[in-house]
Amino acid sequence: MKGLILTYILAALSSVASLRYPAIGVMAYVGLGVLRPRFLFSFAGTITDVSFYVGVAMLIGWALNGLGTWRMGRAKPLVAVLAIYVVWYLVSSLLALDSTLAFGTFGPFAKLLMPLVVGLTVLNDDKTLRRTLWTIVLAQAYVGFEMNLSYLKGFNVAAEGFGGMDNNFFGASLVSTVGPALALAITSRGWYERAAAYAATALILHTTLLTFSRGAMAGMLAVGVVGFVLIPKSPRFLAATAIIALLAIRFTGPQLMARYATAFASEEDLDASAESRVELWRDCLKVIEQYPIFGIGPANWQAIASDFGWTKGKSAHSVWMESAAEVGLPGTIALFCFFALPVLWLWPIARAKLTDENRYHVAIATGVVLSGVGFIVAGQFVSAPALEPPYYIAMVGAALLKTRQSTVGAPSTASSATATRRTNPAVSPLAPPLPMSTAHRTGPSQKSV
Repeated sequence: MKGLILTYILAALSSVASLRYPAIGVMAYVGLGVLRPRFLFSFAGTITDVSFYVGVAMLIGWALNGLGTWRMGRAKPLVAVLAIYVVWYLVSSLLALDSTLAFGTFGPFAKLLMPLVVGLTVLNDDKTLRRTLWTIVLAQAYVGFEMNLSYLKGFNVAAEGFGGMDNNFFGASLVSTVGPALALAITSRGWYERAAAYAATALILHTTLLTFSRGAMAGMLAVGVVGFVLIPKSPRFLAATAIIALLAIRFTGPQLMARYATAFASEEDLDASAESRVELWRDCLKVIEQYPIFGIGPANWQAIASDFGWTKGKSAHSVWMESAAEVGLPGTIALFCFFALPVLWLWPIARAKLTDENRYHVAIATGVVLSGVGFIVAGQFVSAPALEPPYYIAMVGAALLKTRQSTVGAPSTASSATATRRTNPAVSPLAPPLPMSTAHRTGPSQKSV
């Protein structure tokens, strides 16, 4: 009950504050999207209007404040690929085998798209970006707390799913946020921030294990490998890695290990569930071969699954395979780039030596990189094209690229390189952002304008 009351209080306060500061509205809407209070506090009855009123207040505040800034800087290609995906989604819906079914999915997709557009125009400074990342992590950690509490009481809710998601969908959501939680733990200065971030990491990690999702485990493994390569091997990081590894070993158990092993087994050793995924992907390839450009239309795969011998409504259990079958290869490539390009472009920032001047940038970049890797890998095993956390975290990464374009006081070498990019047509506009040089790592603090 306390959590429900707090949700109402925060929703009311953020709705009022967002009229003047729409970035607060973005954080509140994003947080509610991850928290899903109507499922978390279902005992209180229908509370679906909470997110609606926060979203309306966010849009009003956005309009009153001039619709934010549309100077996207180095984030322009990310905005472009997102726009391409949306256009492809609409055209694919028009040409769908069942257009009514396809357009029926656009309402929920628009609710996801709305905070992305507002966020990209109003998240304009490092602290706001970091607070948005904290909002996502803490909301997911609270969900994890409730899942662990239920588990201790004897019922594993996570294994059944949460918030309208099945266990695989929910596992992918958790995987996309455990990396940002770890990044905040490594880069935070205050002990209370580190404690909160480490606790969030542990809760999200254990809840992921409770989902018994092989796709989530594959994504978690990818996050762990990339995190070990990416993050400097300080004593704090090594200690955190050891603790997390011990927790994973302690709570994995033989049942999950047996399921997880089948994700990488040879074809003849696959269990029935894993083998069905391979067959589903093969059937998706048949559809892609026949409809390579615009696909068969959003939500239409499940309608024709019975044509391939599956039960009607059967998911393809892969974001990338099902999306390619439904919206075509160009649209799916655009969607993939929206998550993959921030990983590539923010890698140099995440690898920079941590200093007081670049701490926020490194934290955000590391979190976005790990989130993108986790979702890309886990997404191969679960159909979750409209999963909210990875979109919101990618939005934070795009906003970071935008704000870095407008910093002052950068070293002259970086300025010269930027000028070269602008004047030399041979340099691709899709090239990664300039890496943080040694001078940048140790130079004077940069302030956003």
